[in-house]
Amino acid sequence: MTRWIVGGLIGGLMVTVAIGFASDVPVDVRDQTGAAVTIPQPIERVASVYGAGTFIVYALGASDRLAMAWYIGVKGIGQASEAMFRLEPRLADILSFGDPNLEEMVRRDVQLVLVDGSRHSGFADQMMELGVPVLRFLVETPEALMDAVRMVGAALGTDAAARAAAFLGDYDRVSHAVVEGMEARPSSERVRVLFVGTDPLTVASGDMYQTHLIEAAGGTSVAADLVGYWNEINLEQVLLWNPDVILIAPYGPVQPADILENPDWQAITAIHEGRVHRVPRLIAPWDTPVPESLLGIAWMADVLHPEMCAIDLEDEVLRFYAEYYGYPLSDEELAHLLSR
Repeated sequence: MTRWIVGGLIGGLMVTVAIGFASDVPVDVRDQTGAAVTIPQPIERVASVYGAGTFIVYALGASDRLAMAWYIGVKGIGQASEAMFRLEPRLADILSFGDPNLEEMVRRDVQLVLVDGSRHSGFADQMMELGVPVLRFLVETPEALMDAVRMVGAALGTDAAARAAAFLGDYDRVSHAVVEGMEARPSSERVRVLFVGTDPLTVASGDMYQTHLIEAAGGTSVAADLVGYWNEINLEQVLLWNPDVILIAPYGPVQPADILENPDWQAITAIHEGRVHRVPRLIAPWDTPVPESLLGIAWMADVLHPEMCAIDLEDEVLRFYAEYYGYPLSDEELAHLLSR
């Protein structure tokens, strides 16, 4: 006997799941490129070539099924943080990086592969030819992240699907709390934000996830009209934009003091008001399309308009890591994540 559950239309993609009372009923999922994928059940060995997708697997309580895993910004065991080892005791055995290896996937008897729909198209086709189902991800908006979480939950079975539903509920709750807090402020008065990457003059374009997070947090990106990926600009452009707040990605060398103490930047409002902040990171960066970006929205909302933010950031941080990663934060870790 089989039940059909229609997950809904998220970001233009329909996820339809056949969940049987027997654990061996296949699941049909449409991935984020629109491809229909049939996934045999149960799935016990997953390879996540898509670094952001790896953290979705953790959030859905299925990390024990990872046979190979790529992690954002980790290109060797020496780059893994202490927190990552605490999160994943098997890290040395499952950590992978660089281009995916077909033979290694076969050797590890992988049953499902998660890939970047843009970067790994050829590799995905090869795995599909071998009869291994592949889910392709295209995530550059919060809506697409929601679809990705729903998709992985469907593929990994009823327990994962239930955790996906819980996460989606939390994401909606936090997002609505931000919107409600901003109702008293007209859109013309939104805080104007510049998001910089691994260099102060490398900025996030309007196409990138960071810009969508800023908007979800009640701000507006001064670089929203730029397209593509990271854009290199000059200081004159920053002066023209004159942002109220500058946010710094957590995976480069740039620190707030590098901007606040630079004499060339002193005419900018964000510098005058001391509103230059580095986005937190403990395990995954909060500004990337991972489940932790739920905290990225809450943190940004608190930074951009603390007087209107109805979110208890400390409570959200403690709750997320405990419920979705099974990770108890130390006092030092919590203080670091809440610091400005």
